[in-house]
Amino acid sequence: MTSSIKSDLSRIATRSTSTTAAALFAVLAACSASSTSGTKQDSGSTTPIGATATTNTGLTGCSPLEPGCYSFDGAYEAPKVARSCSAPGGPATGAADTHCNGVTPQRVVAASCGVTEAGTPGGEAGSADAGGDAGLPAPGECGENGPDYGATMYGTEGDDDDCKYHVTYEALPLCENDGTYFVVTAHYLTGSQAPLTKACTFAELCLNDTHVTPTTDFRPPTGQQTVVEGPPGTYTIGPVQFDQSGKWTVRFHFNEICCDVADSSPHGHAAFFLNVP
Repeated sequence: MTSSIKSDLSRIATRSTSTTAAALFAVLAACSASSTSGTKQDSGSTTPIGATATTNTGLTGCSPLEPGCYSFDGAYEAPKVARSCSAPGGPATGAADTHCNGVTPQRVVAASCGVTEAGTPGGEAGSADAGGDAGLPAPGECGENGPDYGATMYGTEGDDDDCKYHVTYEALPLCENDGTYFVVTAHYLTGSQAPLTKACTFAELCLNDTHVTPTTDFRPPTGQQTVVEGPPGTYTIGPVQFDQSGKWTVRFHFNEICCDVADSSPHGHAAFFLNVP
């Protein structure tokens, strides 16, 4: 565990510098137009109909709460998106996730959101990811297996890098150049395994270190993702765009405003492989 604050956003931004501003905004406009009239948004507004903007998650950490995060009273319906492929892709198949088997689930402490240095009282500081940094292989093409993230998983279900949360997801639909929405559900691994609420989850997409999604990985005003929580612990994220077929990585980030220093920080992430036709 290092004593420095680990900023996922800065790592993502650094990897995105190869995309020119002109090309980026052109693709953003094209992706925005890909959704059909069935989206739950007011005309000319990014606020989903019936949703309430999240202005306070009850946590204080290392980053400000970005706009684009909302809550919905009940089960939120993902916006309808026209498919451009006859056979949408899906999660890559492989061995089921077992990295938290036999590991005591990591307890999450709200006060640890603001811990910036290892050894701070109450911070329970330790290694950044389950298993520690020692002996890890070199980071993969999307940062997996390195000091910052755990291994990318197969299927649609697994535990986050630090064994704090259990995560499941669905992609609607998964076609190249469509506006894809993710529906992500997260629960605590400790105690009664309650839903993870107010986490303002967002999706980071990567084909490799030099090819990230052209829709960017942030919420407005920097990016295009809208995050709607409803019911509690279930997040509808999008639209995002895959501009090339292949085996992509999607990494879901939870409580990104929190510092990622203390083991018990609410900050977390879980990544999965996707096959895009």
